[in-house]
Amino acid sequence: MSSKLIRYGGPAMMLGGLLWVLTYVVEIVIGLTLGEAVYNQPDASASLLEWLWPACFMGAIFFLGVGLLGVRARMEGRSRKLGIAGALLASVAIVAASINLVLLAGVFGKATALDGIGFLGVIGVIFGSILMGIAALRAKVLPRWARVVLTLTPFAFIPAIIVTIPLESVAPEYVIADLPFPVVGALLATVGYAMLVDMTSQAGRQARTSTSPSGR
Repeated sequence: MSSKLIRYGGPAMMLGGLLWVLTYVVEIVIGLTLGEAVYNQPDASASLLEWLWPACFMGAIFFLGVGLLGVRARMEGRSRKLGIAGALLASVAIVAASINLVLLAGVFGKATALDGIGFLGVIGVIFGSILMGIAALRAKVLPRWARVVLTLTPFAFIPAIIVTIPLESVAPEYVIADLPFPVVGALLATVGYAMLVDMTSQAGRQARTSTSPSGR
């Protein structure tokens, strides 16, 4: 399991971050085409766009949670307490996202998503990222800039939401309300890219070592 998380954690983090960007794009399309009333009260069973919005959002939470577990796997036991706490929060995010994705699939009837569970998933990702970022800084895994981004980006999330509230008076709500999500998503996607590049570099170094005369 640990080796798979190391291998797929980076791509999962990238995908999760990009899905939050896509979620924002879908929100704007809904606002422009279906109106702000639909944006404020979407019905996942009413149209593909209204279903795609929560599906992308919860998919992002799921994959970001997997990406955070991938960071934990790279620590190989270092920074144990913070890593475990971050992993628990990431697991909460994964479970919350999985529940809503099952509900959106219409397994139990009408396709829907529960806001409370979605909020729990966001909390898991945000605070899990902070703890995992601090743990990564201590364990010195990943490039330093990626560790800093992983740690500090979520810290700016809540203040960013507060700052955008006054802007809703001069711009449509569907443009402003969730603006922090694509920004955080894009930054976390760069962390995922760093994870992928770092894994590839390590694999290359190990391959060269194993084929060198001293590695035989």
